[in-house]
Formats: sequence, C-alpha cells, structure tokens
Amino acid sequence: MILRYDGTFVGFLTAAALARERGVTPDAIVDREPEQQGLFAAIEEVETDRDQAEELYRLMGRTLPSGALQTLRYAFHAGEPGREILLFRYLELGLAMGPRFGAMLAHDQVIPVWKLARAVGREAHRYKGLVRFQHLDGDVWYAAIEPDHRILPLIAPHFAARFADQRWIIHDPRRGEAVVFDPARRKWAETSLEVTNPLPLSAGEELFRDLWQRYFDHLAIAERRNPKLQRQNLPLKHRRHLPEFDP
Repeated sequence: MILRYDGTFVGFLTAAALARERGVTPDAIVDREPEQQGLFAAIEEVETDRDQAEELYRLMGRTLPSGALQTLRYAFHAGEPGREILLFRYLELGLAMGPRFGAMLAHDQVIPVWKLARAVGREAHRYKGLVRFQHLDGDVWYAAIEPDHRILPLIAPHFAARFADQRWIIHDPRRGEAVVFDPARRKWAETSLEVTNPLPLSAGEELFRDLWQRYFDHLAIAERRNPKLQRQNLPLKHRRHLPEFDP
C-alpha cells in the first residue's frame, strides 16, 4: 500500500493517522508518483483532514519527549526521497516507547531521522545569513535561494521578526515555492510561485548592488586570498543568488 498526500505536514500527519487507524505500515508515503511502483502496489490518495492531523499532533505532544517533535518537524523538511516512511517509523516507535524514547538515539529507526533533522537545521541556520534581497518596483523586497532542503518555513519567522515593516518574498525557484510576508497583518504565508520574466528592479537597486559589490571587493585583503578555504566556508552551490559573487 502506498499513501499519497498533498506534500504538507498536515497532509503527512493525516496519512500517518490513517495508517495507524488501520494498524498497518505502508510500503511508502509519497507526495508524488512513485519512481518505481510494484506490480501489485495500490496507490491511495489521502485527503488532508486537519482535525485528524491535529488529534495525532496533540497525542505526539503528550507522548514524545522534549526535542523529538522538533526533530520530526525538521526532518520532514528534508529533501531526501522516501523520508516520509522513515518519519512514520520514527513516530510509531516514539509513541510506543513514550518517555524512554529520548534515550534511544542509537536506535536504527531514530538515527536516519536525527541526521536529516540536523542537516535541515544546519542549512536553515546558514541561510539566515545568505539571503540577499532585491528591491523591486512597488516597494517589495525579493530574494531567491535554492537550498538542498525545503527550509522556507523554517527561516520565515527569522525574517518576519527582522523585517516586520517591509513587504518581502523569499523564493525557492527550483521547487516553485515561496514565503510571502504581509507587514499589515504581520504574518507570512507559503505559496506557489514561478518567475518567468525579468524582475522589475527599482531605480536604486542597481546602485546598491554595485555599492555592495565594491564594499565586498575592497573589504578583502588581496594578499590573503584563499579560494580553497572560501569554497569550504561558502560552497559554490550557495553563490548563485549572492550579488557579491556576481561576475
């Protein structure tokens, strides 16, 4: 049995609740067509049920030890294919073991999820310093990033607190996803977004980009350039949307 959900955390919890209700472990939980489908595998569409998901989430809050719920949430945002079934097994073990679950870090159902959560958390932390906004016509600030993991919901609260008086968008063009902040409501929301035309930059944007590049170039000490160390600290994959590395 393969359960297919809508790709949201609420949808995943709905699928997990459905499997628990039936007392079965699915062969897979996916948000897209499985790459390899068995001859006799049945794909079942799971309709997201917020009430059912919230009931399971409350059970998790009462049962799982401190930190385990955050580990689950972070690991869910990983870009790892097949992560959902790992999360389901992690969740099942945690609900079965209760308070003892916190001491089971070496368990083979815990280690993969913990590693995913750590990778997501590290990348989210790094990108808080790698987002570069561009000022667009209409007084909107736009930034594009292409992380390995789906970290937009994890970094949005940071920028909502820092730029609470600005309208901004952080876009993941590779996945076609974005978070959009409304300063009037002081809230951010996830949305789908595709950019097909050149961005309408404001009149001062090119000037500020040029000033930033000049500052970055003059700040460096030419005699102490170390490209190898620089690549270790800031891999090339992170530089595509950084104006200081724009040739």
